[in-house]
Amino acid sequence: MFPFVDAPFGRRSRPFSVKVTQLGRSSAWRSRLALPAVIGLAAANFLWQLGSSSYFVDEVESVTVALHPFSGLLHAVSTNEISPPAYFVFLHEWLGHVGLSAEWVARLPSALCGAALVGCVYWLASVLCRRRAIALGAATLTALSPFVLEYAQLAQEYVFVMLSVTAAVAATLHAENADRRRALWLAAGAVGAILALWLHYTAGLVVLALCVWVATRDAFPRRWRGAFVGSCLLAGVLLVPLFVKQYQVLHRRTSVSLSAGVTTTTVERVFATPLVGRVDALGVLGVLVAVAALVILVASRRGIVRERRLLAVLAAGIPVALLVLSALGAHLMLTRYAAVAAPFMIVAIAAAVVAARPRALGVLIATGALLVCGAGLRASHRTRGFNLDARGVARYIRAHERPGDVVLASSNPGSALPLLYYGLRPDWIGATTTTTLVSAHAHRLWVIELGWDSSPDATAVLEYAQSAALTLGYRVARVRVFPAVASLAVVLDVPLASRTRPVLARGPARHARDGSDLERLATGQARRASTRDHGATYRDYLHHLDQVN
Repeated sequence: MFPFVDAPFGRRSRPFSVKVTQLGRSSAWRSRLALPAVIGLAAANFLWQLGSSSYFVDEVESVTVALHPFSGLLHAVSTNEISPPAYFVFLHEWLGHVGLSAEWVARLPSALCGAALVGCVYWLASVLCRRRAIALGAATLTALSPFVLEYAQLAQEYVFVMLSVTAAVAATLHAENADRRRALWLAAGAVGAILALWLHYTAGLVVLALCVWVATRDAFPRRWRGAFVGSCLLAGVLLVPLFVKQYQVLHRRTSVSLSAGVTTTTVERVFATPLVGRVDALGVLGVLVAVAALVILVASRRGIVRERRLLAVLAAGIPVALLVLSALGAHLMLTRYAAVAAPFMIVAIAAAVVAARPRALGVLIATGALLVCGAGLRASHRTRGFNLDARGVARYIRAHERPGDVVLASSNPGSALPLLYYGLRPDWIGATTTTTLVSAHAHRLWVIELGWDSSPDATAVLEYAQSAALTLGYRVARVRVFPAVASLAVVLDVPLASRTRPVLARGPARHARDGSDLERLATGQARRASTRDHGATYRDYLHHLDQVN
């Protein structure tokens, strides 16, 4: 009866409806700012320390191919890569117009693409689930994913193919229920699918499932369905000659596929793709979270996900397909090949948090996912760099070398290609010419050591290198360690004044993981034995690999 009776004397309180309206406006503003805030968080995450590490070996190959003249680009892709040409054409144009090939420049498009992926995953989850909480949760998980971080900071095509397949599926699903411009949305989905195919062959798994889905939708006119499926099929057929040539050239390099076989580790990593990164932080927990989410998605009947079967095929079916193909000899059990499934697995995890019953299970899944992501980000953002510090090694040797010095290194591609890219021209340990150079005792030797952990003790390196060098008639004059996840050590050996070779007890280095390059040099046991001239180029090295594999 007296609506303002509780108001202070001389002041009228506002009606309740006005307060509700203001509260709604405040909530709407917070809701509108949530997604930009998550995208901003992702951009900061992906841009931080973007150029701190040297190029990874796969980045070296990508940049080297992209720097070819445009007329020779397709030939370079066909002989040096096992991917379609779209990304390399883009990187060629990007580096050419910018005029720089610094690490942060080559990686910048990937970082920006990663930020765009966050918004695209939000769109996909909104179309699939129609719940803002699920969409925002999926976007947040994408921004914090150590897997997305890894490829958003690499000059490679994988984050681009993730964005393309996500946009293709989201646009195609949106076309089914759009009030207008349905044909335009479906065409956009087809363009995204074709682009994904031309970015990486594994996108074919997503495109195949999407084409089957479109072909069975009565909501689309028959000619629309035929145009969608036909255009994707044509795009795939056009890539067949290139794929055949790449396979003929590269399938002999067994070292490329050794790590992609079916093992317990590779299976666990592939099925937990969005939660693994450069380092397996809380790996078991990540597997449990991912598998639990996929099981809930397949088993749930609550109707939270509109196209549950399609999402289940894309999130769970693709890892299973990679497992089956690998068991048949295809060697595809790597997380980068499962990248096309990562956005859909992220949406599945976010949906499982809401769909899980009892609710405590959803809380556990969300908590586990955040813990794994947090541990992965902490392990990834490190001040000492991540990839082998080939850039630092090259600068250090050039600053201290003298005329006539010889650089020795393992021909392992993981270290050899980055060293070549940064300007070193080493002789490979174990080659005939290298043995002759060492036996002559006429040169100072810069030996680049592999096989050390992330924080090797310089004293242990010195002790181990000294005993190995003495057996060859040399003494260690200088040692420098370059810490990373897998560290490099540079050892300068100088000939002894006399040819006597003192015998010292030599035990395994306290921090050596796979033995020492110096030990292999001393005993003559090299991984690859071949003849090679001093001053090899990148092309010579690739020919060297073809000869020894």
